[in-house]
Amino acid sequence: MLSLMGSGSIAVLGFINFAILARQLSSDDFGSWLIFTSACSFFEMLRTGFLHTPLIKYLTGQGKQTSKEIVGSSWAFGWFITGSIIVITLALFFLLGDAAPNRGFYMFLQWIWLVNLLSLPFNFATWYLQAELKFGKILFIRLMSQGGFLILLLVNFYLKNELTYILYSYLLANFVTSIVCIWSGWTLITSVRKASKTRMKQLFHFGKYSMGTMIGSTLLRTSDTLIIGAIMGPAAVAFYTVPLRLFEIIEVPLRSLVATALPTLSRLNNAGDKIGLKKFFEKATGELTIILLPFMLICFVFAEPLVMLLGGKEYLGSANILRIFTLYACFMPLDRFTGVTLDVMNVPVRNFQKVMIMLAINVGGDLLAIEYVGEVWAVAIGSILTFLTGVVFGSIFLKKLLDFSIAGILSDGYNGTMGYANSALKRLYKG
Repeated sequence: MLSLMGSGSIAVLGFINFAILARQLSSDDFGSWLIFTSACSFFEMLRTGFLHTPLIKYLTGQGKQTSKEIVGSSWAFGWFITGSIIVITLALFFLLGDAAPNRGFYMFLQWIWLVNLLSLPFNFATWYLQAELKFGKILFIRLMSQGGFLILLLVNFYLKNELTYILYSYLLANFVTSIVCIWSGWTLITSVRKASKTRMKQLFHFGKYSMGTMIGSTLLRTSDTLIIGAIMGPAAVAFYTVPLRLFEIIEVPLRSLVATALPTLSRLNNAGDKIGLKKFFEKATGELTIILLPFMLICFVFAEPLVMLLGGKEYLGSANILRIFTLYACFMPLDRFTGVTLDVMNVPVRNFQKVMIMLAINVGGDLLAIEYVGEVWAVAIGSILTFLTGVVFGSIFLKKLLDFSIAGILSDGYNGTMGYANSALKRLYKG
């Protein structure tokens, strides 16, 4: 519940931040900001992929001494990856900065090194706290990050500051959040002294696939934005991103429930409880599919007022893009859960292969849509085939390891959801 509350709160703050920026900036500047943040998220996911899933997988159920060794080894990897990103991106900026196609890509090359450096401590804290199931503290960290940025945005909105000051506000919010996490002891940053070569090798061999999967997953979310930005320009990015951001109404419960389920999936697999793992997989996937249905209905029916609320009348024409997004949302729970279950069952290479196939289809579809249709809504249509492909290949790969069934997913999901509903009604009636 705390995970869902946390994701919901962050989504609300994110919507407010997004709405302020959409109204404060011109469509070109707003598109440049979206290109900058999308490109930054790619490099953040590169680091997250190497550290997040391996940390949770190997940390679950371990003793105190082993935990320190795992966390310390993860920190060592984190600093190495961050240092590599800093060197590579600064070199790219000095060599290719003047060749950037627009301001968004230029900002990215100029500032990504500092974004990665300032965000590492608070991101690492959320990964560690997720493994410890301390979702209340994760909620606090995310509220501080997004809430701090919101306060600075409101100041900028009042002062009518331009894009550069918004960038400085973003960096300051990351810096303050990381300092608080270090001071609170949630990062375990000093455990880097406990790093061992054996653990680092173990994390690397698992992380190389989870990193590839995470990069692929990030590119699935950002490739549309980056391709549209490179070919059609920042204004088209802004038009496409307003409904994409609204799609988080569906992605919020998806992300939070998958994050909550990951430690349990890991524990069941580590204990060798294959029957329990299958049962939990079917129940969680089915429940999440049913839970998402009302969110999909809201996005489809009220697309126009939602777009108006978030972006203003300038972006009203993008409402049908939101409707297209809702059509493939029904595939997402099974796609996401097959992926994380493949990871915890020690076959991350299969999840990596699945995501790479999806990415190839998505990028190819984007290029064809822009070349032959020339409208951003056509890019969204290609995503339906992308996620359907993920469901097919994910199910094929997982079926060889776990004898689940679609009927079991629907049955267990329905029974579980009805059980929660009945319990809630009984408590309400007694109250």
